[in-house]
Amino acid sequence: MNIMQTRFKIGLLIGLLAFTMSCKKFLEVKPVDTLSGSEFWKNEDDALKGINGAYRLLLDKFLESTLYNTGDFRAGWWNWFNKRNLAALGRNDMLGGDLNSSDNSAGPKNWTQFYKAIAAANLCIDRIPGIQDPGFSAQNRKALVAEARFIRAFTYFYMVRLYGDVPLQLDPYETAIKPRADMITVLDTCIADLRSCEQDLPISYDDPTNRAVRATRGGALTLMAHMYMWKAGFDAAHKQECWQQTAALGKQVMDLGIYELLPYTKETFQTIFKGRSLEGIFELSLDINYGVQFHSLIAQWVLHEPIIHSSGDLYGGFGSEITPKRIFLDKIYPAGEPDKRFDLWFDDPYSNANPQSAMYLKFSSVSNPSTRDYDANFLIFRYADLLLLRAEALANLGNQDAEAITLLNMVRTRAGARSYSGGGGPALQDAIFLERAKELWGEGHFYYDLVRTGRVMDRNQCENYLTPEQFQRRAWTWPIDLGAVKNNPLIIQNEFWSR
Repeated sequence: MNIMQTRFKIGLLIGLLAFTMSCKKFLEVKPVDTLSGSEFWKNEDDALKGINGAYRLLLDKFLESTLYNTGDFRAGWWNWFNKRNLAALGRNDMLGGDLNSSDNSAGPKNWTQFYKAIAAANLCIDRIPGIQDPGFSAQNRKALVAEARFIRAFTYFYMVRLYGDVPLQLDPYETAIKPRADMITVLDTCIADLRSCEQDLPISYDDPTNRAVRATRGGALTLMAHMYMWKAGFDAAHKQECWQQTAALGKQVMDLGIYELLPYTKETFQTIFKGRSLEGIFELSLDINYGVQFHSLIAQWVLHEPIIHSSGDLYGGFGSEITPKRIFLDKIYPAGEPDKRFDLWFDDPYSNANPQSAMYLKFSSVSNPSTRDYDANFLIFRYADLLLLRAEALANLGNQDAEAITLLNMVRTRAGARSYSGGGGPALQDAIFLERAKELWGEGHFYYDLVRTGRVMDRNQCENYLTPEQFQRRAWTWPIDLGAVKNNPLIIQNEFWSR
């Protein structure tokens, strides 16, 4: 792993490269003429550029591959047709040729870009407190440092779900190479870091263009809730505490009073999935107006004419490249059960004559049908996710079923579905898991929910399920790029992928 071997000057250079972006509005790309160490870190504007650069490095990682869709494709339940790379991902064939071709879907194996984002955040944390600018208030200074800590913690959280154990780098000037740290230690470190600064983060921003795409107190609380739920799946001795913490954090988010479940109607539902809505908690900005374009997302594969124009006249222009399997649709949307999500998000899902004609419309915000550029944010956390995560924690605790059912029914009522009227225990836990599947499908959560709950070992829940032995050998991880293993002799490949 090159980033872990970098000497001070090279490390500083890499960090400063993060700041070759500045902005009049958040994430608007403008070049910076000079950026040496002696000329930078002089004022609040420099600090903002530094934070912006860290976000941009993180976004670049999401733009380079199918990273965002890993959480939806690895479980299977899709008709892949001729998408061999996605089919390989769906059957967990991470070492086969289809995921090692020139196609960029092999990108998640390489964690270098993640560590560049971490290096940029580390540099912000180190340098912003020392900026001598009378106009840079102490409150704003602390808020930006907290924002950098959020970026770092979120990046580590995402890496843990991909790789399990990862090297923990918190000092921008440290030169020693490091082995992988246990993922529970990584999460505990990040939680403690967020606890120390959550009150410094703003609850909201005055500028609506910053909504959900910059760190907030609600974003930090939600991130910690997700970290605790991941821990609960792997730290049996502390799972009760983890569920209690998640429930408490979820209530704190609700008590902020700034998030809403917006109506699901034909006219309004796409505003949620475009981003920056009242439901958004944290997103990565993909705004065409600020020069950020991307077409290699789920929308590219599940839509066709007239929403997008197919390259090479694919299926005559009226066929999706992938479609959800009916067995899965029947599982999460049982026949005869009302649900606005099924009505709004699926077009011709059960076509027998030409199954490719089906479309999944949840992510149909496309700025240019010809180039298939997706014009909406990467949704990371939104309010429905937080409510269901808290409901899951409460149901797992076993003595707060009534409140868990209330939260579950908040999401179901918004969707026009029948209220849950069953009992507690496993039935309620299964209902909440299923609700997360139907509500969040396509947003990158499904596979990680399967892994942390152990359902990835249940053939009824996961088309490409893992055996207990495969799970223990961490077949749910991605293999670590061989370059990282070669460059750092302390890095040991994930056991399942070491064959």
